[in-house]
Amino acid sequence: MRLRTFLAGFEDNLAAALLGLMLIVMCWQVLTRYVVGAPSEWSEEASRYLYVYVVFLGTSAAISTRSHVSIPYFSDMLPPPVRLALSLVVDVLIIAFLVVMVWWGWKATLRNVDIPLSVTQVSYAWVYVIIPVTSAIMIVRTVLLMRHDVLRYRAFHAAPEDHQRIII
Repeated sequence: MRLRTFLAGFEDNLAAALLGLMLIVMCWQVLTRYVVGAPSEWSEEASRYLYVYVVFLGTSAAISTRSHVSIPYFSDMLPPPVRLALSLVVDVLIIAFLVVMVWWGWKATLRNVDIPLSVTQVSYAWVYVIIPVTSAIMIVRTVLLMRHDVLRYRAFHAAPEDHQRIII
């Protein structure tokens, strides 16, 4: 059960850890630039790519909890079976987009294996690999949500839950 709980929030936890690391790196950049007078060469590059990782991991975490921005005004007026069908169609479109992301992200990763970053000399592939990895995780998360929606509808005749609400 602990493993299941850890995996449920994996993207959240990793994104939070990388965000903390990014904060430390940015503080180091400010310290070396304005206090020491000799800016660190690697910290700007590191913080830029840590930010990329945080964004993709955060996107994956939001998929797993369905907390991306949505405006369910019209879909909330539909009966539960139609809302379920609409939700499943949207999820299939999301999966199709994510499959494209996995494909092109993998191609970009392989294309950049031999190209080093300008300062740290780490392979650019490490920047791009987050795209296919998180997209694949998002596909799995979306399929699991679809399964949950169908099972929930069969048990309770209730439409999928939307965790993002607009408060006006």
